[in-house]
Amino acid sequence: MFSVKMRATQDNEHISGAETICEEQDIETAIQHFFRKGFNHQNGKSDFLNLKIEQVTEPLIQLSALQIIDEKHVDLMKLCAENGITKQALERGLDYIHDDTRYTGALILSAQTGERLDQTGKRGVRATRFCFKNTQKHIQLKERVQDSLSLATILTHHDAVQGELCVSDDLHYTTGYFATKSSGYHRLYKVKEDNSRAGGRIVFVEDSLNIEDYTEFLESVPKQVNY
Repeated sequence: MFSVKMRATQDNEHISGAETICEEQDIETAIQHFFRKGFNHQNGKSDFLNLKIEQVTEPLIQLSALQIIDEKHVDLMKLCAENGITKQALERGLDYIHDDTRYTGALILSAQTGERLDQTGKRGVRATRFCFKNTQKHIQLKERVQDSLSLATILTHHDAVQGELCVSDDLHYTTGYFATKSSGYHRLYKVKEDNSRAGGRIVFVEDSLNIEDYTEFLESVPKQVNY
């Protein structure tokens, strides 16, 4: 198995990214797809694209994808309260999502106070080294949903995670989600204005979370998310 990753930027600002874990014979197909995605993105014309291929020697941890909850109207404040996330923490998370900084990974916040607990600056904590497998052939998910569902499943897998809020920084994609291990992946429609690069990924956690162990799982352990 091989990990294949793509990162595209413009003037050192993030434009697009993608990754998978695949068999050797599928590497060329993955590269071609990621190449097209990196150079044809709504966020702008990339001037730098990096492709990384790395052999995976450890077995993949198998994770069951979260259930997708698709309701027209979702009360985000209520969802957060039901999962131990305070209004103060949610508001702080929204501040990060709407500030002018392009975070390339997730920010880890206390679910009680909203204090940022990671020390990664603009980089954030990245969930990586994963792939997605759809075992329900009669249901086809768009690539964007596969990616976000994978990340939500991985980021909320730890018992100390209360929930994750994600808003895409793509200019014209206005649907986000709120996810928890217990209640699933809740789509959030019109979560931001169109033609906006606002966005980010916030993970709300118990203060007792061991960030080093959590980061090791997110960034180093090979994972397969099964839908």
